[in-house]
Amino acid sequence: MFEWIPGNAVQLLLTLNPGNLTLNAAAARYLDEVRYVSIGLDKAHQRIAIKPVTKREIDLQLVPNEHLHKVTIGNGYARITSKSVCDSICEMAKVKADGSKFKIVYNEVDKMLIVDFSRPSI
Repeated sequence: MFEWIPGNAVQLLLTLNPGNLTLNAAAARYLDEVRYVSIGLDKAHQRIAIKPVTKREIDLQLVPNEHLHKVTIGNGYARITSKSVCDSICEMAKVKADGSKFKIVYNEVDKMLIVDFSRPSI
């Protein structure tokens, strides 16, 4: 009898690097239609939220410009480049930006990606 090994093709993952957050293809699909996101820190629970910001929301000034982070969409990934964001996450969660991978959960109600840094990286 075979025991099947779970794959990561459908698992949402974030890689924390010194200067950027990289989302795998499964997570990047939630950002396909946007070029900016807002990132929120939940220090009490060591989590971040990555919320896609649409062009309409930007045009209507529903999100302050200083809360926008550019997303680069590549072939099979999305990347948010910001050393200050990575430093804030490392300080909040007491983790190192060394290429560690963390699971992401998509919050359907609030339409945002949630990364819980209190759980061990994979």
